This record gives sequence, C-alpha cells and structure tokens, in this order.
Amino acid sequence: MKKIYYLIATAVMALTFASCEDVPSPYGEPTNPNATVNAEPAGTGSVDDPFNVAAAIAKCKEVGSTESSSKYYVKGYAASAATADAQYGNVSFYMTDSQDGKGKKFYAFQAAGPDGQKLTEGYTINVGDEVIVYGPIYNYNGSTPETAGKGAAWVVSVNGSKPGEGGEEPGETIGTKEAPISVAEALTMINALENGGKTENKAYVKGKVVKVTTNQANFEKYGNLNYYISEDGQDSNTIQVYSGDGLDGAKFTSITNIAAGDEVIVFGTLYKYVNAKSGAVVPEIDKGNYLVSLVKGSGNTPTPSGDAKPVTVAEFNAAAVNNDVWYQLTGTVKNLKDGDQYGNFDLEDETGSVYVYGLLAEKGGEKKKFQELVAAKGIKEGSKITIIGTRGEYNGKIEVMNAYFVSIDNSGSTGGGESGIKTISIADFNAAAVSNDVWYQLTGTVKNLKDGDQYGNFDLEDSTGSVYVYGLLSEKGGEKKKFQDLVSAKGIKEGSTITIIGNRGDYNGKIEVTNAYFVSIK
Repeated sequence: MKKIYYLIATAVMALTFASCEDVPSPYGEPTNPNATVNAEPAGTGSVDDPFNVAAAIAKCKEVGSTESSSKYYVKGYAASAATADAQYGNVSFYMTDSQDGKGKKFYAFQAAGPDGQKLTEGYTINVGDEVIVYGPIYNYNGSTPETAGKGAAWVVSVNGSKPGEGGEEPGETIGTKEAPISVAEALTMINALENGGKTENKAYVKGKVVKVTTNQANFEKYGNLNYYISEDGQDSNTIQVYSGDGLDGAKFTSITNIAAGDEVIVFGTLYKYVNAKSGAVVPEIDKGNYLVSLVKGSGNTPTPSGDAKPVTVAEFNAAAVNNDVWYQLTGTVKNLKDGDQYGNFDLEDETGSVYVYGLLAEKGGEKKKFQELVAAKGIKEGSKITIIGTRGEYNGKIEVMNAYFVSIDNSGSTGGGESGIKTISIADFNAAAVSNDVWYQLTGTVKNLKDGDQYGNFDLEDSTGSVYVYGLLSEKGGEKKKFQDLVSAKGIKEGSTITIIGNRGDYNGKIEVTNAYFVSIK
C-alpha cells in the first residue's frame, strides 16, 4: 500500500515546474503546457534581473513542498541536454550557475517556449547554453505538494535569444504576419473544433477591436487585456482575445492601449471555450497570445497630442505612464549590445538613467532595423543622442517606449572604438575592472573547445593564467552563432594560439571575455 501511495505522490510531484538540487527525474505523464498556461504577471525577479541558480534553490527551499503562487525568472547554464518532446513540445533539463555543469543543480521541468508556446520536435538545449526560465517553483525533495503543476514553465531565452526568433511560434503556423487569416476564417476553424478543443498550431488573425472588457483592477493585477475582435469592428461574429499581451509579447502599459476600431493582428491558439456554468460556447484566441501589429483607428499608433516636451531623464522617470504624451530626451548611450537589432539600451544624463525599449529610425518606422541606424548615424556606446518617445513601464521598470531617433552628437562620445586597445596578459586582464568601454587584446592557447560549438565558448590560456571567452565573433560586432564558419576559415582548434580583442566581463563571479572578436591565429 505504501508503495502505491508513493507512486501516486511521485506522479503528482512530477507535474510541477522546477525543483531543487539533487532531484531525481520526475515520473508520470507530462502535462501539455499549452492547455493551461497561467497568465499571471511575473512574481519575483525579471528577465533583466533574474535569480541565479543558488538564489532560486534558496527560494524554493523557503517556499517548501507546495508549488509557489508567484512565478520566478531563473538564469543559469544547462547542465544536461534537452530536446523538445515530440507530443507536447516542451523540454526538461538541469541548470547550474557554472557553465561546466558543476555545482548545485536546479531542475526545469516540462518548460515550453516564450509565452507557453510549443517547441518543435528536435529543438535542443545543449549543455553549457545560457538559459533563462520562468515559472512557479517548489522543493521537490519535500513532501507531496498540495497543488499540481500549472504548466506555466517557459524557456524565456537561450544564449540571449528567444526560441523561435522574435517570440514567434517555431513550428508551423496558420497564416503569417504578412498574410494573416481573417476573423471569419478563424471562426470557421474554431466552429469545426470539439467543445473545449484547440488548434494544434497557433494562428495569425487580423481583425478590428469591438470592445475591451478588462477593468482597471484586473489590469493592474495581471498586466494583460481581454478584448473582442470581429471582421468589421461591429459587435457580431466576434472572437474573444483572452488575457492578451501587447506587441511582441510585452505587457500593456494601460487599458487604453487598445480601443474599439483599432486594427490588430493577434498571434495565438484558436480555442472553442465552453463556459462551465452557462454552457455557452465562446470562440477564443487563448491566453499566451500577443499582438504582432496594432494600427489605431485614426492611423498609425500611437498618435501624439501636441509637440514633444523636452525633459531630463529624472523628469521623464517622474512622469505618469501615458501612451499619448511624447517627451524629448537627450543623453548618453549606455549598455549597448553589439549587433542588437532592436535598439535596446540605457540612456543616461546628469539626472539619472532610463531604459529605451527599442529605437526606430523615424516615428512609426520599421522595427528590427537598429543596425541600419547604427551604420547610418554612427551610434555606439557613449554616443550622445536625442530621442522622442512615450513614458512606459513593464514589470515596474520604467521604459521609453515608441522611441524614435532625432539627432546625434558624437563629439563627446567615449569608448566602443578600437583606439586605445590595451595589449595585456591574461593575469592582468583578470585583475582589471569590469567594463564594457575598455578593450583588451589577449593572446593565448585555445582550451576546452567543444566540437560543433556555434558560439565560440572556450578557455584562453597563456603562461600567466586562464580566462573564459564567452562567444567569439569573426569581427567586431559580427554575427553570432557563426563560430563554425570562423573555425573553417581560420583553422581554429583545440591547442591553437590565437589573438582576440574583447571587454572584461563577469557573470556570477566568473571572469569572462565578453564582446570578443577574432584578430589572428599562429
């Protein structure tokens, strides 16, 4: 009898997202995360400031054996490989704070892709990959949890990128961004489903907003919106968009972000929902959905009211969240990542700092074209620029949203260029301060190089010591995940002596050469 109870209890525990160190692999049938994705807002940490594995282990021991009601962002390195489950499209793997897989382990169980989307069969997370996961936690080694898992575990990013680039479904989809299906077509598909059924693949659906049904209290609690769309914006033949997020999966900043008459393209799972009390059938785009396009009823979104107001960063940060008021800011570019396509960085002046969530070349311009703006205007770390945008906020973090470029003054720029590169030993590099502005040239022997590695992660060793190279590009600001092309072109292998340039970084106390690029090989 005890044995039967143990097996049942173990199966229940296996449904929960993540667990602490020294965890045996869970048992039982996996849960389909797409059926039950929880749309609650983030609990602790954020995608920009996640827990490390050690902190997550301490927290889940504190939480105990009952699954946490809040969700947590946890960042670490995969200590075991994971391949997407053919049936449910999720992955399970161990994480540690060390890229070599040593140290205390944290178990991510049945994690889907961003926003709960399925991962395609064969999708793989490799040992050593840097991963951020998000979901509820509990201590697996404790007693049987009181609640089963919610299927709310997500792989937020792998080596800095979302699975299915840009947050899109990595598998087949119904329609595309460029050619979405209509509301009428979506309704036909939903009506063909059994009650409570969902489409296997997600769909791009284009329609007009009829009404928004979320109240302010629920918006403040969850950060997403419920609204209805139809073919023509009229209150007939509608689809409910349930617990929807904003553009590219970002949280809405106000319940007024969407209004009747707005034209939208929504990406999500089609669902034939049945109300348990009334039995009414409601065609839905299920939770986990988000906008890929939003055009206000009067034209492009958003429309500014009046001229942009010049303010300091401190004044901008003190302003209220508003998608209709525009501000002009001038400051220095900080924390700019090489090759970033979106234009995400910090803007700093003498009064403070604020995060810019994407910079466009012009008002209402095309997204993911930031590198073209960089090339045209010479924007770099340390550039002094002027931008215009609205006051936004995401998970309590202030952001400049809908931002577009105005002008640049490079006369006072610092860092980022190749002038003043310091040639030093690895020991001297390790003793240097962390900085993204100071560039160092290092020469050493390649060690611990993994066959087939696409990123260029390895140890560099000279007579004075050793340091970890976190990704080697073929040239400054070059394309990532092309290390094997560099290997083929230059003959880099275990034991090669090479010269590289990079910045002094640090992750969880481990010294790294970051933003590194190839110079030469002997």
